[in-house]
Amino acid sequence: MRPISLSLLSAVVISGLGSAASAADLPYKAPPPIIAVPAWSGLYLGLNAGGSIGWDPMSQNATFSSTALGANTLLSSSGRLAPTGWLAGAQIGYNWQVSPLWVVGLEADWAWSSQKDGVSNSSPASGTVAFFGAGGNGFGYSLATEQKVTDIGTVRARGGAIVGSTLWYATGGFAWGTVKDSYNFLGSANPTIFPAPLQPGPFLPGGASFSHTRLGWSLGGGVESKLGGGWSAKLEYLYVDLGKFTDTFAIAINPAYGAGFNAGGVASAASTTHITDNVVRLGLNYQFNR
Repeated sequence: MRPISLSLLSAVVISGLGSAASAADLPYKAPPPIIAVPAWSGLYLGLNAGGSIGWDPMSQNATFSSTALGANTLLSSSGRLAPTGWLAGAQIGYNWQVSPLWVVGLEADWAWSSQKDGVSNSSPASGTVAFFGAGGNGFGYSLATEQKVTDIGTVRARGGAIVGSTLWYATGGFAWGTVKDSYNFLGSANPTIFPAPLQPGPFLPGGASFSHTRLGWSLGGGVESKLGGGWSAKLEYLYVDLGKFTDTFAIAINPAYGAGFNAGGVASAASTTHITDNVVRLGLNYQFNR
């Protein structure tokens, strides 16, 4: 019995060694490599907040013409408005990291704005109407203006270079904004020369308000740094140009000055403004695929 047992054990051991050798000879298939998504590629959402200062050249004039007195300039002035205030809003964008060094992308943003400024321009009459103001004792006119920028939005391309965990980028594209203007025209007449029925002069107080959605362009740049966990923070500057526009409104003529003054009379005021903005803001973004 013992010789049979030893023979059987030897056969089992030899068979096991042979199976192990055969398994070692089988081809080995490595697992597929894990392809990492570039650090800056993907969709992101974020919030932004900052401030803006406008620099808006402005020219204004008020005119009057009638059959008897012809064409006259009541007021003519030029200057600047500088609507200043805070901004707060949100952005959405998508980046493509096209190489280890370069990133391109698209971003759209919108921000509420508290920007506003006001100015009052005044001057004595000129032309034929100055006849009533001989010696500086006649009429004067003023036009008060208040301008508000209530929101700003952009759709821009971005492109820049990666330095460590930071993206330095330039940006530019389309911009729009809501601009609200209000005007108040006032006239005055020397009360020692012109009694109550002729006050406050040949033209009655009045004004108008306008709201415009202005279209334009933006250009700027910024720096954005990775914070970890899909989060990044940015500092950005944008120059925004919303173009030039003119508001025109009618001025009411005082009927107390009679038909000789009023016949064929037309009075109006016009204000032309070129809207530009300088935006500086901070932003916080979350990238979804990180």
